[in-house]
Amino acid sequence: MPTFYYRARDKEGVLITGYIEATSPEELKENLFRDGMVPLEVRGVKARTPTLGAIKAFIYRVRDEELMLFTRQFYTLFKAGVSMDTILGTMAKQIKGRTLRQALLAIRADVAAGATLAQAFGRHPRIFNELYVSMLSAGEEAGILEGVLKNLSDLLEKDYEVQKNVKGATLYPKIVVTVLVLAVVVLMTFVVPRFVELYGRFGAELPLPTRIMIGVSGFFRGYWYVLLALVGLSIMLYRRLYRSKVERLKIDRLKFRMPVFGSLNLKVANARFGHILSALYRSGLSMPRSLEVVSNVIGNYAFAMEVQKVKDEIQRGAALSEALGRQTYFPPVVVETTAVGERAGALGEMLSTVAEHYDLEVRHIVKNLTVLLEPFLLVCIFGMVALLALAIFLPIWNMSTLISGR
Repeated sequence: MPTFYYRARDKEGVLITGYIEATSPEELKENLFRDGMVPLEVRGVKARTPTLGAIKAFIYRVRDEELMLFTRQFYTLFKAGVSMDTILGTMAKQIKGRTLRQALLAIRADVAAGATLAQAFGRHPRIFNELYVSMLSAGEEAGILEGVLKNLSDLLEKDYEVQKNVKGATLYPKIVVTVLVLAVVVLMTFVVPRFVELYGRFGAELPLPTRIMIGVSGFFRGYWYVLLALVGLSIMLYRRLYRSKVERLKIDRLKFRMPVFGSLNLKVANARFGHILSALYRSGLSMPRSLEVVSNVIGNYAFAMEVQKVKDEIQRGAALSEALGRQTYFPPVVVETTAVGERAGALGEMLSTVAEHYDLEVRHIVKNLTVLLEPFLLVCIFGMVALLALAIFLPIWNMSTLISGR
């Protein structure tokens, strides 16, 4: 769907600008009139190149922490009885991020023109996903917006905490691998050629490790552009494959089978499943609709497909615990806790309980992740150091033997 830039004035004469997707300029003008605004200018936006668009989207993205803090402050002001127009205006003034600030100004204008919160927030899907908008819609319809905002704020906070812990735990391995790769590149580019010149003066036969290192060094110096091209092609191929549902399903299934990280990914998915489904169910959404939203925001296509199967079985009359028990990625503790919640009429509480259980397990794995990865990292470092030492010092030892023999 094409994107259009528009300029319009609301009922109070305030100038509103922004970008909206629509099928045609005429449809966009009709929507603006319907929202109580008078369009002044509507023009199409030229499609950006994929690379430029991706770079710009990355630079001006709304960070998870920024969205979490906004939602918490939104809930606090709403609980204090501040009007919606004042809340959105105040938040837009104090938020530093340009993307979120512009979105809030547009949302404020839409709400002033008569749109619901869900409709206004839903016009910015890159910032507020389906989960966010669905919970706002349920809260408005049921008249429990304050409780929904609290649940949404808690949910975003827990999700951010899990992601931060996982990133923090993987920081050490990332640093070690990055330093190792940089060290190899520097050695192959600058150090090894000096030794090649030295060894070439004596004409002695070089040992196998040295010949291997010289060959790799020659490739680095003579065909570095080929290496960069291979890396770039690999990234493009991965992204192309990930656009295909069949290949994405295979890749996301593989994420659950990886050593160490497979178990962690599965526990994170189950924790998010419990938190999101509990928040949606408590907000008043029906179970099938809640499961549909969960499948769209869970972040793993293989896990999302199983959630869709659960939704289909529930629509055919099965209980949630029975449907979960017939799937692969839901452990027995999830199934049994859900069954208890169904029998006791406290499904939302039980889903939240099982999510907190997996939060604890995730924190335990993350805490010990460095210990679990240390053997692998030590083997890589030892192997690289041993290869470099043999490649450099064996010829020196051979040449000293040759010289002393003469």
